[in-house]
Amino acid sequence: MAPTIASTVVDRTWGVQGIDGPIRATVDVTVEPLTETSSRLTIVVGFDGHGIGKLLVPLIVRRQAQKEMPANVEALKRRVEAQQPQHPA
Repeated sequence: MAPTIASTVVDRTWGVQGIDGPIRATVDVTVEPLTETSSRLTIVVGFDGHGIGKLLVPLIVRRQAQKEMPANVEALKRRVEAQQPQHPA
């Protein structure tokens, strides 16, 4: 899948869209500051099937993505938290 940047607002939102292949993903990410040290991350993932992808998206792809997302988000959270500066108590 070849992605292209579909939209961006620096430090707040971005979107990526697949432009070829039988299964084209669209991913929109929003970062919403909550406090000085925390933010809410919203990730919206969608799939568009072309050719054989029209069969694969509802049968396999969506379920697999739902299954994988919790671990992907947890891994991202660990990476972000590991990079944050430690504030003295």
